[in-house]
This record gives sequence, C-alpha cells and structure tokens, in this order.
Amino acid sequence: MIDNPFAIVSPEELTAQQADQLFVEMHSDYPEITRQGNTLVTGARGCGKSMLIRCSLPDFLMVRRKIKFSQLPYLALNVSIKKTAIDIQELHKLDNQHIPFLINEHFLTLHVVMHSLLCLTKVTFETEKYSQSSYKYFFENVYVKYLKAAGCKDIPEVDYTTPNSFFMALFDHMNLMSYNFMPYLNRLYSNKGADLTYSLPLLSFSRFIVPVYKALIELPGFPNNKPILIFIDDADNLSEIQTRILNSWLASRTQPTISLKVFSQIGLYKSYLTSSGVLVESPHDYQEVNISSIYTTKFRNPEYYNKVLQILIRRLQLSGYAEQIELNNKEAIELTLKNFFPSYKKQEEGIKQEEERIRAAYKKTNGRGYRENDDVRRYAIPNYIRGLGGLSKSRSTYQYAGLENIIHLSSGIIRYLLDSVAKMYDTAAKRSPDVSSGNRVEFIPSNIQDEVMRAKADFYLFTELRKNEKNDDSSVISTTENPISLTDKLANLINAMGKTFQEILLSGNNDDPLSGRAERKVFSIALSNPERTSQELKQVFKLGVRLGFLHESFIGNKEGNGRTYLYILNRCFAPIFTLDPTGFQGYLFMTNEDLTTAIHKGNRLRKINNTDSDLENGLYQLSLFDYWEE
Repeated sequence: MIDNPFAIVSPEELTAQQADQLFVEMHSDYPEITRQGNTLVTGARGCGKSMLIRCSLPDFLMVRRKIKFSQLPYLALNVSIKKTAIDIQELHKLDNQHIPFLINEHFLTLHVVMHSLLCLTKVTFETEKYSQSSYKYFFENVYVKYLKAAGCKDIPEVDYTTPNSFFMALFDHMNLMSYNFMPYLNRLYSNKGADLTYSLPLLSFSRFIVPVYKALIELPGFPNNKPILIFIDDADNLSEIQTRILNSWLASRTQPTISLKVFSQIGLYKSYLTSSGVLVESPHDYQEVNISSIYTTKFRNPEYYNKVLQILIRRLQLSGYAEQIELNNKEAIELTLKNFFPSYKKQEEGIKQEEERIRAAYKKTNGRGYRENDDVRRYAIPNYIRGLGGLSKSRSTYQYAGLENIIHLSSGIIRYLLDSVAKMYDTAAKRSPDVSSGNRVEFIPSNIQDEVMRAKADFYLFTELRKNEKNDDSSVISTTENPISLTDKLANLINAMGKTFQEILLSGNNDDPLSGRAERKVFSIALSNPERTSQELKQVFKLGVRLGFLHESFIGNKEGNGRTYLYILNRCFAPIFTLDPTGFQGYLFMTNEDLTTAIHKGNRLRKINNTDSDLENGLYQLSLFDYWEE
C-alpha cells in the first residue's frame, strides 16, 4: 500500500532534510520568536510549537539557508522538559522539605545543560576551524572553574579528538551527575529520620549557564558574537516551583547573549511569580506570543489559508503527486488540492442556486451588506442548510467536504487538519481495490471527507473531553444541590452554544433569501458583565480554552467604554450542530445568569428571535469586521 502522504511525524524524529521539505513558516511571529530577547510562546495543542523549534535548530538552518555552522544567525539549543532520564516532576516532593528552590534549580540547570550538550554532539562542525588548544582553555579555565564553584568534585575526562567527542564527554559527565542525584531522593523519602544533609553540587543559571555559555559561543568555529537561544519546550510540565525558578531566569535579563524561548500549552503555565515571589512581567522581562490562530478564511487570515496550501502540496509532492507544480504557483496549487479534496457536487450546485437567488434579491432590495458579494458570502450556505430541513429533516445530509471546509474545520490547528486528512487518505485507500494492486489514491471522495470530519467532531466532544475527567477539579464551586463535574459543565456549554448558533443560522424563511438574522454565522459569545463572572464559569472557560474547545479573545463591551471577554467555539464542532464553518462575525452578549444555566442544563443559551430585535437591546452585536474581513 502507498504510504500516507499526510501521516503525522514527530518533529524530533525528522532529519534536517525532511524538515526542510515539510516546514512552512505558519506564524507571522516566527521572526520575533527567533530574535534576541526572552519570549514566552503559548498555543493550543497541535498548533505547531514543536515543529517551530525543530526548524530553528542548527542542522535545519544549515540545510535551509545553505550555510555553515559558523555562519548561523544564532545558536539554538533545544531542551525538552518531557524527555529526561529522571522525571523532574518527582522533585515536587521536595516542596516542603530541604532547600527546595536550590535543589530544583540545580536539577533544572543540569537538565538544560545536558540537552544543550546533546544538541552540540549532533552538529556538523567545520573541522578546519577546530582548535584543540582553544577547547582545552575553555574546559580548564571556564567549564571546570564554574563546575568546581558549584561544588562538583568529580571532573570529567575529556576527549579532544573532535568537537563532537568533546561535547559528548561533557554530556556523559552531566548525565552521570543526574544519576548521582537519585540516591538523595531515595534517602529523602525512605528514611525520614536519616541525615538529609545535601552534599551534592548546586548548579544554577546565573553561576553556571550564563558564564559557561558566554565563553562557549566564542569558541573557534562557533557563530561568534551571535546570540544563544535556549528553546525550552513543554514548560507546562514543570512543577510550580520549577516554573518560578524559570521565571527568575527570565527576569535576570541575560540577553542579548542568552535568550530564553519558553514554550507552553495555552492556559497551563503554572505561575508568573519568581523564586522570590516577584511577578515576572511582559514586556519588561519577556515578550509573550500566542501562535494559535482562530481565523482561517482567505479574507481575514490569508496567511493561515496560504500556509495550509503549502503544507498540503509539499506533502503530496513528496509522495509523488503533482510534482510538476511550482510552489509559488498558488492558482495551480489550489486547483490541484481542490481536485484531491473535491466538494459534494450536488451540494455545490444547490449553493450556487442560492447565490443566484441572493444576487437577484440584492438587486431588488439593495440587500443587507455593503456589497452584493457580502450577502452572497454570508447567506448562501446558511440558506442551503436551512433548505435541507423540509419535512424530511435532512440537514444531517449536509456534507463537510472540499478543501475550504477542511481548512475551516481545523480552526487554525494544523495538527487537527493533518490528522483529519491522514485518516481520509487511509479510509480511501482501504476502500479502493486499486490501491491493493500498488496504485495510489488519486482523490478523497466527498463522502469519506464528511465521514471523517463528523467522526473527529464526535471524538473531541465525547471522547477527548472525558480523558480530562480524571483531572477534574472537585473543588469547583457549584450553584446547584447536585453538583456535576467540570467536564460535564464544559460539554453542556458546548451543546448550548451549538444549539443556539444553529437556531440563528436557520432563522428566516426559505421564500426570502435575505430573511432571518442580519448575521447568521455566529460562533462566539461575549460576557455582558465580566467583572461579575463567577469562579465556576471562569473554571469552565479556562478548561475550554486549555483543551482548545474554545478560543479566548477580547472585544469592546456593549457600552463602548471598555473591553470584555469573547469566547469562540472551535469550528471542529460544526458537524455536530450542522453549522457553516466558512466564516464568523456575529456574537451574542451573555449574562452570567444565562451562562450558569447553560453549563448545568445544556439547553440553548437564550430565546433567539427570528428578527434583529435583539440587536437593539444589545444582546447581539456584529463585529467591526462584519462586512469586510470574512
């Protein structure tokens, strides 16, 4: 069987050449992330954080830019918090024990240095620039000096044969230091009455990493006078004490020589306090960047749409599809992908008929939007979905197929998109008799696309959410006598939003293509009185954002004298409620009382009139980009 071109591969497992073939800069913030200065990068699961790090490392840059190691614009070192010989989460047992901050910082420093050295063992150095005498001076007068100052009595034996063997010797020594740490932990927990005197080394960021790394970058063959960027991935896996230590590093401001690039899943970074209890602040101590994207249309966010085209076509080309298409030929790429992910023909014809009805009505009444195309874009698909109802109640026959639908349903999460199309390809391959004979899948039938997207929506709401239930916070305040779990409250909120948004989309009547609500593509709710939001609601919103079920943003309040929270439903849920995912502008202002009822009942958010009377009452608003952006 032909290999799946859309299969997801862990970025860490990609060679530099493979990463170069696949990597597309998804985020406009990428240059900012790779500049000097501390940065905290947050994003939803699957938005491309790990791939961004992978494609900032030396081997990738050397392949992509066709340069040598000494010519790098910066030296990036990758530190994965998840991948360690000793689970540093175990150190949380020290929290109320023996000098927790010093020991935790030692282990965190040890972890960063180990991974940094491991990165350097994999670098392709320029052998002609290697100077054994310079490396020997660095080792004896810098590395050993600060190692001894940290209390280390065991000095490593160094192999000066090559730079790689030199750094491997240092790595092996640091690795041994990490194992020597374990007996102290065992003694701490198994013998409470024993002598718990700590006699091991105490490495730290300021007294080891900073001086050693500053000397390191000046070695012959290194990118001298260029910054060192330490990428710390999965920082949300740190304990609270470890996070506060990391914040102290951010506040130390060691840039431009050393900059920390801290990556965390949105909503999971445990603290913004330092070891001394001082708040680490943005932009004073670091820049904060959120790389999740909520907009996917060609109008509002052409960057995401165009990058997805590049990602999909690159993968097809690597598997032998469309090899003749140039990567800068957008029209050819778009046509090829639309042929590979075709829309449901009968549905497309029905939508085109609705478009013609809207154009005719616009000419008679001057429409509702600023331009004719505005009304076409806003009402054609909702009208078609509403028309499917009839006596047979066949709205579920609406197919979520076609390139644009697939992109919109990803809600800006590239892993969601790739996982979906990979499943589509596998399903098409299993059902095609030609594939078993060695032929490849030439396109994904629309019914398979729809089947996969509906199954993905069900999986996220009914399976993925339940995985979180074991971590449910039982202390969440409940206003009912029979409290329900936090995950159930979030599920109820998702259902309430979906049912309400469907009612808005279906408003009006089939005889008038411009009837119903002025904005029928609604995916968002805004808080009417955010200052009164209950702790219970805050917990539900926090969980929704962390899981990627909701996107958090901000808009002007109803009074026009401040800002309020906006929560946008992930469009991957559109198939469950038969919503149009191809754009969204409208939003509902909701009171705390209505939202509290929704999280306990799961019923629609409120009674929605079939007209725009709610608009006058301030219950429903249109965004500033209503007619222009989407």
